[in-house]
Amino acid sequence: MISTRATVVAADESRVLLEARDWPGHKPGQFAMLGLDPDRTHRDPLLPRPMAVYRQVDGGLEFRFKVVGRGTKLLSGLRRGDVLSLLGPLGNGFPAPRPGDWLVGGGTGIASLYELARDAPRGVRVRLGGRSRGDILGLTDFEALGADLAVATDDGSAGAKGFVTEIVTPAAGETVFACGPDGMMRRAHQLATAAGASCLVSLENNMACGFGVCLGCAVRTRTGFRYVCTHGPVFPSETLPWSTA
Repeated sequence: MISTRATVVAADESRVLLEARDWPGHKPGQFAMLGLDPDRTHRDPLLPRPMAVYRQVDGGLEFRFKVVGRGTKLLSGLRRGDVLSLLGPLGNGFPAPRPGDWLVGGGTGIASLYELARDAPRGVRVRLGGRSRGDILGLTDFEALGADLAVATDDGSAGAKGFVTEIVTPAAGETVFACGPDGMMRRAHQLATAAGASCLVSLENNMACGFGVCLGCAVRTRTGFRYVCTHGPVFPSETLPWSTA
């Protein structure tokens, strides 16, 4: 884990690319804390943002996001040469999938799956969903991988019309890797359980520190409270109380 300053190379309404040559590497599914006010000059926004690493490129890191509030709005308006604080890699990440496994992403959770899909062996199925084609982060990047890819959109503007979980059909012995809205992950868990498959989910909780000090990302599990930043963000789905959520 490093704590450093990173320089913006490019940014727009759905991504930010940082020069981060000291980055030590990471596992797919790990995340970083990005601080938009590294010198605490304005203290606005006060807290850094947890963001999954979309991919590592030569000398830099790419993050994907959706503008949903003040923090992400400020991210989308960054200019080349702006400086952010960067802390990471954080969390436990995903294990490597096997042929026959499923990578299921929705919303901003898709950002956690790109490197997993890129490095996956042939036979891994990738299923992505969103409200419309424009909501599927990095779709052209996933298409370029040549993987077994299918998408679903609420409005039918890309792929099947409906929820992404409607095109997920796991079998016994397979594993579903899911990241996205809680309802999507809960349904992925239900499908996997009914089929005798395993399911791993990556949670996207708010947090202030990223390394277990603030205690702001506590999540209830069947064996007590755990912290998304240190015990997660990836959890076996059966450890989470989906049936009572």
